[in-house]
Amino acid sequence: MTKYFLTALMGLMFVAAPAFAETTASGNVLLPITESSYQPNLAASALVGSFSDNGTSASVVGVEISLDCPLFQTSSGNIRQQLSFSNVSFTGSTVTLIELNPHWMNEVADNITVGFGPGLGIAQTSVTGGASSSNFELGIGASASYKMDQFLFGTEWRSLNGSRIAVKAGMSF
Repeated sequence: MTKYFLTALMGLMFVAAPAFAETTASGNVLLPITESSYQPNLAASALVGSFSDNGTSASVVGVEISLDCPLFQTSSGNIRQQLSFSNVSFTGSTVTLIELNPHWMNEVADNITVGFGPGLGIAQTSVTGGASSSNFELGIGASASYKMDQFLFGTEWRSLNGSRIAVKAGMSF
């Protein structure tokens, strides 16, 4: 129980740390959702890739919804909240991942952004003919994306209950 509490506390610190940053002088915005100029820039993507854990690997498929963070925005770059749901099927077991990954993104060229950030998630493991378990996980990730009109293409690496490399394709709304 202590492990879960400490993991949750660390995750909360990662997510809440920007709220303690100086906001007025630096140009950071606390609760940008309360501003009339806030636009969520919502996007939905499908993702496919490879997931590896303890020397075994399997295919991963899932969906992701992302938006500009409604809680905090930095004066440089942009924080994107990425909520994903994915499934990984190993021989004899299935892992369902629900993850929240806020990435601090920066534009490095026209319509190309790169970023990184912490990850929080729940991994539900089901063993064929056996027990299932749920684990709270804390991790880190990095991503890059290209936007062409409404279409988005990207790649991402995450380390959360294993390591995942995926490509994404989607649309912004």
